Amino acid sequence: MSANAADVGTAGLDIGPGDDADEFEQELWDTLDTVPDPHIPVSLVDMAMIYDVEAEGGDVTVTMTYPCMGCPAYDMIQHDVQAALRTVRGVTDVDIEITWDPVWSKDMLTEHAREELREAGVGV
Repeated sequence: MSANAADVGTAGLDIGPGDDADEFEQELWDTLDTVPDPHIPVSLVDMAMIYDVEAEGGDVTVTMTYPCMGCPAYDMIQHDVQAALRTVRGVTDVDIEITWDPVWSKDMLTEHAREELREAGVGV
């Protein structure tokens, strides 16, 4: 399930593929949607941790955040993002930029993420 700004609690923010996303950009977002958060059974896209994906030729830059500073899984998550995107035909390099603006909050979760978390017994 690929998210866009209308699906997440970030509708007022420019997060997710835009309506003008080309096929390659949509494929990048769809691929990122398969990368799970290591702590809970929800994708990074549904968690609204991926803010932007830009592609210039085969070079892809992912702008993302984390739910909290100092998370011990930073390196693992970044590795998973890079590994997933490198499977997409045409991707030659993946750079990850971390931002804390806007600061992530649980209000940013997609409805799909909320459902998954409720099913897993996690209150949201």
